[in-house]
Amino acid sequence: MPKKKKVKFFTKGWRIIFRYLGEYKREILIISFLGVVSAIANGFVPYIVGRFFDAILSPAEILAIGGIGAPLWAWLLVLLGITQLIANFADWVNDVQSRNVGTLLNARYPTRAVEHLIRLPISFHKDQKTGEVWDKIVRGMNASVSMIERVVLTLAPQILAVFIGITIAFVIHPILASIIVFGVLLYVATLAKIVPPIVTLQKKGYRAWNRAFGNAYDTVTNVQTVKLFTAEEYESKKAHRSYIDKAARSWFKVEKIWSDINFYQRILIAITQILVFVFAVYFITKGELTLGGLIALNGYAGMVFGPFVRLGYNWEIVQNGIVAIERAEEILSTPREIYEPENALSLGDLKGKIEFKNVSFEYGKNKGQVLKGISFKIRQGEVVALVGESGVGKSTLVDLISGYYFSSKGSVLIDDKDIKKVSLKSLREQIAVVPQEVVLFNDTIENNIRYGDFKASHENVVRAAKEAHADIFINKFSKKYQQLVGERGIKLSVGQKQRIAIARAILRDPKILILDEPTSALDIETEKYIGESLEKLMKNRTTIIIAHRLSTVRRSNRILVFEAGKLIEQGTHEELVKNRKGLYHRLYKLHVGLG
Repeated sequence: MPKKKKVKFFTKGWRIIFRYLGEYKREILIISFLGVVSAIANGFVPYIVGRFFDAILSPAEILAIGGIGAPLWAWLLVLLGITQLIANFADWVNDVQSRNVGTLLNARYPTRAVEHLIRLPISFHKDQKTGEVWDKIVRGMNASVSMIERVVLTLAPQILAVFIGITIAFVIHPILASIIVFGVLLYVATLAKIVPPIVTLQKKGYRAWNRAFGNAYDTVTNVQTVKLFTAEEYESKKAHRSYIDKAARSWFKVEKIWSDINFYQRILIAITQILVFVFAVYFITKGELTLGGLIALNGYAGMVFGPFVRLGYNWEIVQNGIVAIERAEEILSTPREIYEPENALSLGDLKGKIEFKNVSFEYGKNKGQVLKGISFKIRQGEVVALVGESGVGKSTLVDLISGYYFSSKGSVLIDDKDIKKVSLKSLREQIAVVPQEVVLFNDTIENNIRYGDFKASHENVVRAAKEAHADIFINKFSKKYQQLVGERGIKLSVGQKQRIAIARAILRDPKILILDEPTSALDIETEKYIGESLEKLMKNRTTIIIAHRLSTVRRSNRILVFEAGKLIEQGTHEELVKNRKGLYHRLYKLHVGLG
């Protein structure tokens, strides 16, 4: 990594840290004040201790304070006790405040992350592995807390004590103080030289850990498939490769460098201490230094080296933390979905008229067009079925209507308003989708249905469930509507989840209804009941059905037939079946077993 890029990378990480700290100004003000108090108190401790020993070794010197006479060493002992008491009290309150800041950050960081992630475009979530994303967030959170608690709030106040210690050390003996300072500077220079190259290794290591976590998350969330194909051994080996062979091995090199740094620092400190004692003996014999002065200097050496030694130990936290924070920040700085474009148009009470004007769409450059010059109109209250083989653009078309993506060319109009200029919130509030693959929250059945309308009463939830014929199986549970459905709804069958999704759509009472083959996972008897519910739900509202089954297609007023991203036919079922050369006729024959 080039030098300028390293510096920019390093300062960026610290800017992020101090931005987080800006949210806790009151706490930081208290911590800073107490840090100054502690630094001043601790800064004088070695000097007092040195003077104490000199006072013991010298002829008794009586000092009277407030009318009380006592040996100098006794007054120094009292002063030492008061100083230590002040320092320890300040450190205690400081520690409480620092831990509070860490706890608040631990809570707010993931909260902020969730708030940001759910506001990112759907394209981001389709391109990323959920496990990898969340692993980056968690590592960024842990790194932020560690750096703030163990480095910023703990070490920063000690830097003032270092300056106080150096100043007093120079007053006691400039030459010995210079040796201490030279040792510290040499230590810092060594640290600065060795550490930066680790960044590249750390980034590589974090990528390996992120991928490993992403793979593990993927395996656990698909455990039913793993068991179905008896792939436990395969997934175990994959986890071993991800974590042990790749992630851990990539991190061994990083840990080796940190071990080397710790070794070098211990050697350097030992050499500095020996030099101080050697020269001190010489100066004591010359009468230029007292034993108390040596004791004080030794204390200041520890005081000066202490924060830098701790910084050396914590430098690993700093370096690893900055890499982790930077990777998390890549996600947290990703531009959010623009719900309200400039001068956004509100759709108000939506009628449900939809129009595509020469719409083309591609997911990215050089990825090929998914939709090519699509034009059609859907009238208010019309039921339209989208038909075609998998991958022809039906789901993409629905995503364009929902505003998840915007057309590369042409316009999508909702009630004659360009979707690029409308408030997405006002649009999506009036759309309900019943997907083919329903994913539920690990919550109660009632709360999952209420997702259609958070203000709905229990009675309205029950009504929606009855209309979707979901109450039949719900009432069989011991907890009924308070039954937890498990992660992603794993405790329910596919058909049961489908009926929950339909109940949710009924509760939403949308102006535009999108059905992705809602009866595909239901048995014939249930499909009959659901069909009646859907007929009622679709009445007088614009409905788009991604259709695969003939029974679903026949519910529509009009059918749009797609092939290779193009709209090639449209009409009623009867009209399209008559066109023997058309794709719909061929699909119909295959469906009824005549192909």
